[in-house]
Amino acid sequence: MLVKEKGLMEFTPQEILSGLLEKRTDVFRYLYKAYGPMIAGYIRKNSGTEEDVTEMIQVVILELWIAVRDGRYEEEGKLGQYIYQLTSNTWRDELRKRRNRPQQSLSDRDLQLEDETEENLTSAIVKDRYLNAVHEAMGQLGEVCRDIIQMYHLQKIRLQEIAERLEYDYDNLRKRIFDCRKKLKQLTENILAKNSEGV
Repeated sequence: MLVKEKGLMEFTPQEILSGLLEKRTDVFRYLYKAYGPMIAGYIRKNSGTEEDVTEMIQVVILELWIAVRDGRYEEEGKLGQYIYQLTSNTWRDELRKRRNRPQQSLSDRDLQLEDETEENLTSAIVKDRYLNAVHEAMGQLGEVCRDIIQMYHLQKIRLQEIAERLEYDYDNLRKRIFDCRKKLKQLTENILAKNSEGV
């Protein structure tokens, strides 16, 4: 059975799964175009801003890729339902995280810097052409940095909880995650530059 969306290339469910595992650009592009409007509609209906819409489309597709990679999703002809459930769960978690986020005595500049860095990292993780480079860069990070980034960005664990798990001082952890993201970004850029030279 082909998964059909008007005006889009057609893929069988198995081609989508194998394409995700192979990180194929055309499959990611298909998923953005085919399911982006559904994700966007859900976020808008549930108090999301246009900025939230853009971010959540990327995050949900990333979550789908992780679920397929980790074997948590098996195709049963219900990809749309699965993506809808992912959207619902991910957005609910995000809203809860925002409600529970402790108020920190940070300057506007600190907040802006952290938000921009996080947004750039999220974009780097989910955009097709960066996926391979980020994946490779994650493998080059030290174990502590890799664990912190996976817990915070992929598992959506709050910094306070990560600090408790790793027995880190909260303020030191904030600085550490900033340094780790900076290092990941640099490694990713180096890999992209190297790959560009080889093209």
